Amino acid sequence: MMVATGQWPAQNPVQQQVSGLPAWYFVLAGLLVASFDVSEQFRSDYPLVAALPVVLIAVHITLWFALLARRRQYVRSVWRSPRARLLVVLLSGVRLLLQLFLTRVANAAAPLHTYAHLIMGLALLVLTMTGAWFDQWLILRTVNKRTEQTKEWQR
Repeated sequence: MMVATGQWPAQNPVQQQVSGLPAWYFVLAGLLVASFDVSEQFRSDYPLVAALPVVLIAVHITLWFALLARRRQYVRSVWRSPRARLLVVLLSGVRLLLQLFLTRVANAAAPLHTYAHLIMGLALLVLTMTGAWFDQWLILRTVNKRTEQTKEWQR
């Protein structure tokens, strides 16, 4: 049996424009992806750099629970989208192709061999940042366009 309270849910709740994640989030995500290769590059000279991926994971989790708590649902929706999964597959493929390419080229040019992990790390940093930002931009453009259309229909 239901109790009537006299209050009905709004038929068409007014939706607000969804704001995107801050730019530093994409830099952090890019650094997290690139940290393995950067730490591999400098591990022998600087042993503490080997902990870079672990440190960045800890920073990422801390920020996830502290600063991004309000936007957590948006972050989840961005990373669960098919485009984000495609981005992960593409980044894995790019890393593999870069590694194969640099291995072939490095046999002829010794300086490239010594910086192979650094080159891969920087490439993945740029690709991750731009890919994740672009994915968010597409999602927000679609969501905010629907919000604008809903507001127009309500008028």
